[in-house]
Amino acid sequence: MKKRIFAVIMIFCLLFAAVCLAQEEVQVDVTFESYMEAGGVLNVTWTEYADETSGLGLIGTPGQTIGEMLQNNGVLSMEPMLEGDVFEGWMEVELITTVDEDGFDWTEYSLIPEPVYTTEELMTLTVPDHNVMYVAKWAGIPAEEYFAPYEDETIALPSITLLCGEGNMLVTGEEEQYEANWSVATIEPGQTFGEVLELDTREIIAPEGKVFAGWTILDYATAAMEISETPVEKEGVLCFELFEDYHVVLHDSYACAEMLTTEELTGYSCEGLDHMVVAVWMTADEYMTYVKDKADAIKAALENDPLPQVDLNLKSEELRELWDAALATVLGEAAKVLPEDEWKALTEAQNAWTEATETAVAAAGKDFEGGSMYPLIVNMEAARLTEARVCEIAEMLK
Repeated sequence: MKKRIFAVIMIFCLLFAAVCLAQEEVQVDVTFESYMEAGGVLNVTWTEYADETSGLGLIGTPGQTIGEMLQNNGVLSMEPMLEGDVFEGWMEVELITTVDEDGFDWTEYSLIPEPVYTTEELMTLTVPDHNVMYVAKWAGIPAEEYFAPYEDETIALPSITLLCGEGNMLVTGEEEQYEANWSVATIEPGQTFGEVLELDTREIIAPEGKVFAGWTILDYATAAMEISETPVEKEGVLCFELFEDYHVVLHDSYACAEMLTTEELTGYSCEGLDHMVVAVWMTADEYMTYVKDKADAIKAALENDPLPQVDLNLKSEELRELWDAALATVLGEAAKVLPEDEWKALTEAQNAWTEATETAVAAAGKDFEGGSMYPLIVNMEAARLTEARVCEIAEMLK
C-alpha cells in the first residue's frame, strides 16, 4: 500500500513539473542580416508600413515556424537587396555568447554555409531552442569571407542609432510615407549625421502633452551594449525600448552633445565611434524651466567671469541662439494646438514683432558699429526681446 501511495505521489509531482515547464514558454532571439558589411539592405514590409534596414531582430518561440514568427511580429515580407549583386538565399549562423570578467556579453559568429535556403524554404524552418541568425548569401561574396575575424583587417564601420523615445518620426520615402520610432545606419568618418540619417526626410512627431526639446548624442562601446527583453533600471545604465520585449541597454556611455537642434545635429560629424542619438521630450513647463535655467547660467558667466571681449561676444551669441531656438519651439507647439483663426492671428502678430525687433536691435547697436562690443550689444538686446516674446507665447499656450 505504501509503495502505491508513493507511486501516486511521484506521478502527481511529475505531472505538476510538466505543467510548470509547459507554462514557462522559452523565447529566443532570431535575427535576419542583409550582411551590411557589403552594403546589403533588407526591404521589410510590416502590416502598417514599409522599412529599409540592415538587419531585423525578432523574438521567436521554439517549435513555431519562421513564417509564423514573422507573422506574429507583424512582418509581411522581407527582401534582401544589394546593388550590383544577386541574392542566392539564406545561410544559418550559430551565435556563441560568452561573458567576460567584467560581465559584458561577447558574441562570436559561426557560419554554417550549407545548406543555403530560399526565402520560401526559410519560412518553413522551425525556430530552434537557441538564439540564431540567418544572413543573406550574395553571389559575389564567397561564404568563407563572411564574418572574417577583425585581425584579418576587416574594418567595422561605426553606426548611428536614432531613437525617438516617446515620440515618432514621419519618414518620407521615394514612393510613400510611413511612421517609425527608430532607425540605424553605418557611417564613415567625416560624414555628417544629416547625410547618413537623411534628417531632411524625417519629421518629428511629439507625444501628446510634450514638446521636442532637442537631441542628445551618446558615445558608447559596442561591448558595453546588450539586448534585453525587459527594462533595466540601474544607476549608470541607460535603457531604451525599441519595441515590445526588445530593449537596448548601455552599460557605459558618454553624452558628447546635449540638446542639439535638428539643424545642429545635421551638421554633426562622426569621430569613428558608435553613437546613439536620442530625442528629448519635455512638457511645456519643463522646457521653459530648462531654457530659463540655461539662460541664467549664461548670464551669470557674462556678468561674473573675467572673460575677454571675444568670449563675451560668443557667450552672448549663445544666449541669443538659445532664445531663438525656444521661440521656434513654442511657435511650433502653437501651430499644433491653436485653432486656425488664433494661429493666423498669432502669425500676423509674429511678423510684426519680428520687424519691430530687428529695428530695436539695430538701434541698440548703432553707437557701437565697428567696435569690438557691437556683437555683445546686439546679441543681448535680441536675446532680451526674444525671451519676453517666448514667455508671452508660452503663457498663451497654458
